[in-house]
Parts: sequence; C-alpha cells; structure tokens
Amino acid sequence: METDGPTPSAFLDIATNLLAILLIVTLFALAAPRQRDEGASQLPARPSTGPRFVEPQRERFPPFSRFYFVLADRVAVWDQEAVVDALAAALDTRSGTTWQGRFAWRPEPLVTRDIDTFQLEFRLDRKAILSRSPPWSVEQTERLVDELAQDAARDRIAPVFIVHPDGLETFVPLYERLQAAGQRFRWFTQRPDDPLLIGRHVAQFTHYGLYW
Repeated sequence: METDGPTPSAFLDIATNLLAILLIVTLFALAAPRQRDEGASQLPARPSTGPRFVEPQRERFPPFSRFYFVLADRVAVWDQEAVVDALAAALDTRSGTTWQGRFAWRPEPLVTRDIDTFQLEFRLDRKAILSRSPPWSVEQTERLVDELAQDAARDRIAPVFIVHPDGLETFVPLYERLQAAGQRFRWFTQRPDDPLLIGRHVAQFTHYGLYW
C-alpha cells in the first residue's frame, strides 16, 4: 500500500546528506588557515647572480650585416640608416634617393607562409662615391679590420663586400688581411649596372645553407 506522507527512510537520507555537507565544509574550513600559514612561511627566492638579459634600447634591432662597396681605389660603407630614414619620412612612397644612390621596393611575390617578406633594390651612384670618398690606403685597411673585429665581438655584425670589376685590385689586400685576422665576411662580385638586392624571403628560414 502506497502512502502520500513522508517515510522514515526519506528523513534518514536527508539527514545523511546534510551530515556529509557539514563534514565537507568543516574540512575546507580547517585546511584553509593551514595553507595560508604554510604559504606565508616560504622563504623568498634568492636573487640570481648570473648574467642578465639587457633589453635593446633601440626601436629596431641592429643589422647583422654591413655592406661595403669596393670600387676603383675606394671602399665605401653603404649607409643603410639613410635609406631607413628616407622610407620612414615618406611612408606612402616606394622609392627614393640618398647621397649614395637610388632605392626602390620590388613587388612582393605571392607567399603562402606566415613570413613578412620584402625585397629592396639599391642602385649605387658611382660618381658620388668616387668624388666624396677618399682614396683607399694601407692605413685604412688596418683601421677597417680593427673596426670589424670590434663590431663582430660587440654586436655580431659581419661585413659583406660588393666588389665591382675595377675594385678587385683594391679588394685583394683587404681580403688577405681579413683572412689573416680570422674575420668572418662575405664578398660578391657585381657588375656596375646591377642593383644591390636585400630582403627577407622564406628560403632564409627553411634553408640552413644561407645562414652565416
């Protein structure tokens, strides 16, 4: 026979559930002060005495390559900062000039990778270099080798020499001196009418043969 009123078993279930809830609340209440006290008793971490990472102060990272044009009795460093400043001053243009020559952006190829690619060409003004750069000498070679050693040790900058046909004789003593000093460098021959091409593309990240 079924009845509509409460039964003793129903009251027993309710009492059991209430007792379980009280036990759980009591356990949490007892454990919270202990965790707080244990956390407060932990000693602070010891300060590290190792070398610290020095955050770069410049707004952009310095270039790891520095380009030099080698012409007839001339060795002239390419002023990359002048190109960057000209681009920053006219963000809506794709070409411009510096005292050393003309630069222009090349159309970017279709790349299906998440890499910001670009390519810039620079055409050297040979007359400007020959007229404004002093003739090269043995003393300048020694000074340049010392400067490159300091740049490599301080900023990991390595030189890249763009050698024109009439600059091969000028470059040979410099090449021998760099080899003797153990300086890491690259050099390429280039025809006077060809532009210098710099940029970033996928192969630089996927082919280790292009690394220094």
